[in-house]
Amino acid sequence: MLRLDLTQLALAAAQNIQTADEVRRDPAVVKAAKQFAEDGAQALRSGGALAREAQSSWRRHSLLAKRAGTGE
Repeated sequence: MLRLDLTQLALAAAQNIQTADEVRRDPAVVKAAKQFAEDGAQALRSGGALAREAQSSWRRHSLLAKRAGTGE
């Protein structure tokens, strides 16, 4: 039966936590994360603008279709 060495397991976990923290604080990773956040925010703004323009266009074309159908 396989036995776990809890000391080795704890050491490996501590090393992985330390490595993850070092990666999180790496200047290149921090810069890329900031750029990702800015790009995401811009994508949301652009998506909102697209939705508003599509809605506005739908209304304009719906009114034109109604007018054409009624002879106005």
